[in-house]
Amino acid sequence: MNRRSSSRAAIGLLFLLSACAAPATRPPQVSPGAVAAEEAIQRRFVIEELARSQRRLDDIGFPLLLAATPLCRDQTTETIGVRARTIDNYADGFAGAAAVALSLTDTLTVLGVAKGSPASEAGLAPGDRVLRTDGRPLPRGAGAAEAFSDAIASSEAARVRLEVKRGGSLLTVEATPVTACNYDLVVTAEGDINAYADGERVIVPWPMMRFADDEELTAIVGHEIAHNAMGHSDARIQNLILGGLLGAVLDVASGGDVDADSSATLEFMEAAAEAYSQDFEREADYVGAYIVARAGHPLEGVPGIWRKFASISPSAISYAGTHPTTAERFVRLGEIIEEIEAKIRAGEELLPEFARQ
Repeated sequence: MNRRSSSRAAIGLLFLLSACAAPATRPPQVSPGAVAAEEAIQRRFVIEELARSQRRLDDIGFPLLLAATPLCRDQTTETIGVRARTIDNYADGFAGAAAVALSLTDTLTVLGVAKGSPASEAGLAPGDRVLRTDGRPLPRGAGAAEAFSDAIASSEAARVRLEVKRGGSLLTVEATPVTACNYDLVVTAEGDINAYADGERVIVPWPMMRFADDEELTAIVGHEIAHNAMGHSDARIQNLILGGLLGAVLDVASGGDVDADSSATLEFMEAAAEAYSQDFEREADYVGAYIVARAGHPLEGVPGIWRKFASISPSAISYAGTHPTTAERFVRLGEIIEEIEAKIRAGEELLPEFARQ
């Protein structure tokens, strides 16, 4: 664009702005420095609230991960029920906030200790800085948390010896690891009133943490652990691949190109990925209720979560997409609870009934 054209464009823009409707009042101007200061405060607020929500999720989820062990098959690990991080585990925009709000450095610091866990019984506490496991120093920085988990999982000692710094004192504590399902429980700041399982994690967005009380959250986490334990994520991927292969064959047969955007390939991939979707949800409701019962929680209030969900999504009462309707899930959970309670009365082991192959 030459200088004359640029001048004409600028004049045109000024004319357009002068003709556009504008606000009728004059709000006060704000200082960029004050806005920056408030951004820092809000980042600290987010970090603090996320840490509180994560501790709540760990308290609720740890007993469920223990209870689900017989169902997780080879997806288990040895753990002591502690969550620890360094400042390097936070994105650049929030690292400074984490340093202030959680007193984090590049040394591994305990953020939460699950209630009733070996770490709790050993006396570990939030704020402890973990220096060594079984006499071996931990690395600093981003890899410290993973190295710590690996050290616990691979320890050959009956009790893991941890050297920690608490305030100005050096302490040694010993904890006995227990076997649990190897799924990380994660609270995310972004998301909606939902929860997810990806085969390795149970992900609970912040809105769901606020929506559900402890009894409801227990049922939700049990449901998501069941998705992982029953291999639903892998099954969906397998179905998607099979659908894509069949669609590709049809695209070739019709003389078309084969890629992810091809008509039949895409259509069959989408359809196959959702195959058995409702049945996977029914199975997760079923197995999840057993996990909750195995953890010693009462089941009477579990179905009520579906009435609460109906209150925020009335269409789900009678419309089933990828999930069964909330009405169906409420009724079926009642039947599941009767089955579990009958096993409790008979002194039977609380394991779901598997279809005969």
